[in-house]
Amino acid sequence: MTDATTPTPLPTPDASAGAARGGTLTKIGLALLGIGVVLCAIAFFDEDSRTRFGFGYMIGFTFVWAIVLGSLFFVALQHATSSVWSVVLRRVAEMLASPMLLIGLMFVPMLFVAILHPDSTIFPWRNPTTEMAKHAVHVKGTYLSESGFMIRMALFFAIWIFFTWFFVRGSLKQDAGAGPGVAARMKKWSGPFIILFGFTATFASFDWLMSLEPNWFSTIYGVYVFGGITLSGLAAITLAVVGLKRSGHIAPELIRGDHLYSLGGLLFAFTCFWGYIAFSQFMLIWYANMPEETIYFTKRLSNGWGPVTVALAFVRFVIPFFFLLSRHAKMNERKLAQISVFILLGQLLDLYWLVMPNYFGADGPGLGYQEFGPVLLFGGAVLVAIARFMRRNEMVASKDPAFEASRQFHLH
Repeated sequence: MTDATTPTPLPTPDASAGAARGGTLTKIGLALLGIGVVLCAIAFFDEDSRTRFGFGYMIGFTFVWAIVLGSLFFVALQHATSSVWSVVLRRVAEMLASPMLLIGLMFVPMLFVAILHPDSTIFPWRNPTTEMAKHAVHVKGTYLSESGFMIRMALFFAIWIFFTWFFVRGSLKQDAGAGPGVAARMKKWSGPFIILFGFTATFASFDWLMSLEPNWFSTIYGVYVFGGITLSGLAAITLAVVGLKRSGHIAPELIRGDHLYSLGGLLFAFTCFWGYIAFSQFMLIWYANMPEETIYFTKRLSNGWGPVTVALAFVRFVIPFFFLLSRHAKMNERKLAQISVFILLGQLLDLYWLVMPNYFGADGPGLGYQEFGPVLLFGGAVLVAIARFMRRNEMVASKDPAFEASRQFHLH
């Protein structure tokens, strides 16, 4: 017999339930993967579309990379701060971070298309044609080199893959009955990882995105990309938590309004953070009025790109800001799921705005299968990997030392 303060026991895990989890997600992922493979093959084997496909590949790759790395950052942040509220949903973030090795494999074709292929035109610093680009490459030549690029990428992915393995494996070991020392080790190493995350994410953004225009630079660019990474991870986690709760894969009583409010509050906070960083970067560069800096925004405010820039401001900041302003919206499952989808679409638009002006230039924006193909390909592959994780593991870290406290978490 139990009293009112005794927590309701969790249902005993059912082996057949594990096999059933992720079935629908696998089908969706395979469908997207198949369509993406066809579109990418058409774009790659068409010589007229190959360069555009390379830029589209960058968008698709950095989109899934931001979600996976952002989820890993969330996991480390919860350990570093000893957060109690997030324990009941932390496994979802671990699930979204788990395909990091797959993300590393996805980068290999980009390495060939953008760096090793002799006719690559994606990164102008490899084959500079204008005097401005030649000067930029000369000044930054020590950093912008093929060997340096590949060494940094190998190091970055080694760090990300190792810490993904460390945190996810540690959490699963707790489920298998490991002692409290596992939680202590994860907390101990979460701080060093967050520092490494800051450096690696920043320099990866320099290598993959900012070096698309080697004659331009911004000291705040890494922080701007960090804002997008964190927002993408939070939106994906929120969407997955709501979906798993509604499908019954997470017991509905585990995720209450207090937990959802905390997720909604983080989404709101980082929406404000992204807006502040984006405006600061634009305002400082535009006010200084230095031609070598303003050229970046001039390109994105002319030749048809102006409406895209305005749309980005609304989709990325204005609409999510007012949508998440109320307490009710932060605690409503349906609204949180809707705004999470909207934020992920905003991330795609942001990456399009960062990457594609380097291809279209004065011709104005365009949208075709060369951009859709990689997004569908990578999105489908990640969904299949996530579904595999769902089939093999429980969706809550029920043996975490703080699990019961997290179940009873209430905002005061």
